Amino acid sequence: MVVATLAALTGCSEEPENARKYSTPTSLCGMAVKPASLTPFLPGGSSVSSAEASPVKGTKRCEIRVDGKAALVASQEWREKGARITGVALDTKHIDMAAYETTGSYLYEAGGAVARVDPCQDPSFKGDMFAIIEVRSPDLGTTAAMKQLITEYTDSVRESEACSNG
Repeated sequence: MVVATLAALTGCSEEPENARKYSTPTSLCGMAVKPASLTPFLPGGSSVSSAEASPVKGTKRCEIRVDGKAALVASQEWREKGARITGVALDTKHIDMAAYETTGSYLYEAGGAVARVDPCQDPSFKGDMFAIIEVRSPDLGTTAAMKQLITEYTDSVRESEACSNG
């Protein structure tokens, strides 16, 4: 009885294993999103960082890392004119194509999302811009939360330098 009580007391004083000891970012490499929209997709940990890369012309990726491990990747990609959103999603291995929902402009499920950024123009590219989010930490977030995050990310991309629209 004393051991059980002592274990219960010491368990209360410890932080949960999945506690976040970092502040949630307010952007995905310069693309504004609300921390409350990003939080459901980030695991617990001590630190958060981001790294930006452009692996090929017309693609910009932002990787969010928690304790040095990839947690989420947000991308902006130019694709051929008329590219189908489902085709882009099929190229994205972290989206469960058996569980997605779509609005036509957005395709999303808890593990990731794709959105056509419309209108979006750039003289260097004659195609369509897509915003993509891939969650690398399994079992985090919900489909509804992903819809919110991809909507905010897409709106931010639409208003950025990536889309001259002018």
